[in-house]
Amino acid sequence: MAKRYTRAQFLERLRAEIARGKPILMTGAGNGIAAKFIERGGVDILGVYNTGYFRMQGYGSLAGMLPMADANQMVYDIGRREVLPQVKEAPVIAGVNGVDVLRDMRLFLEDCKRVGFSGVHNFPTVAWFDGEFRRTLEQTGLGYAHEIAMLNIARELDMLTLAYAFNAEDTERIMAEAQPDIFIFHAGITRGGATGYETGSSIEDMANRSQRHFEIARRIKPDVILLAHGAALADPEDAQYVIDHTDADGVQLGSGVERIAIEKPLEARAAQFKAIRFSRRAS
Repeated sequence: MAKRYTRAQFLERLRAEIARGKPILMTGAGNGIAAKFIERGGVDILGVYNTGYFRMQGYGSLAGMLPMADANQMVYDIGRREVLPQVKEAPVIAGVNGVDVLRDMRLFLEDCKRVGFSGVHNFPTVAWFDGEFRRTLEQTGLGYAHEIAMLNIARELDMLTLAYAFNAEDTERIMAEAQPDIFIFHAGITRGGATGYETGSSIEDMANRSQRHFEIARRIKPDVILLAHGAALADPEDAQYVIDHTDADGVQLGSGVERIAIEKPLEARAAQFKAIRFSRRAS
């Protein structure tokens, strides 16, 4: 069963890794076998997200933003039954939908902590939406403020907090009002593979956009840990570029590990077995 960490212990592990000159690696884990072998690869943080479930079922990450299933219950169940029992040392965090008006969020977070989650991340998030739909969510009481409140409750419960933002306004707001331990600029759906989103955006563009948000985050909270995520950051070479050209302390991966890493190998493995032939039978 996964080891439980206080917020201070969690941060100590991460800062020690950075001090050793090793960027932080955070990934999702959509099931137990993914968690087991990702941890063996040396991951620093494992995240359980509803998107991880959908990715492992062959769907795109945005399935996790649609009204399919109960995001918080899904994360709780996958974590408790599949991921947490397979993990030994890596801290595990829960992607929590803070805009879940059908739950007492404090009680839910207390339960997440009880079963073994050491931190929480505001995902799914209304920050992914923009335009009239986002404005309507905000004006009808289903906005980003719920996610900020959720992170603050988690902090009170001595859990590590991770924050997503997609634009400068939300970056300013969540950094000022939630003071998260880790800030992640979400650059967009990861490219590549069967369900990746090909925008044509380069890794250079992704790094530049991320750096602008990192500067905002560090201005507000100088000791915040910064992770890069999404868009053109799909392969280890991309991660190296981002580390070399931004203030990122590491990277967060979802599709880059859970999905892309298994699509082609599974296909190739099946094809290799299908290629065997009868050698002792007449044609």
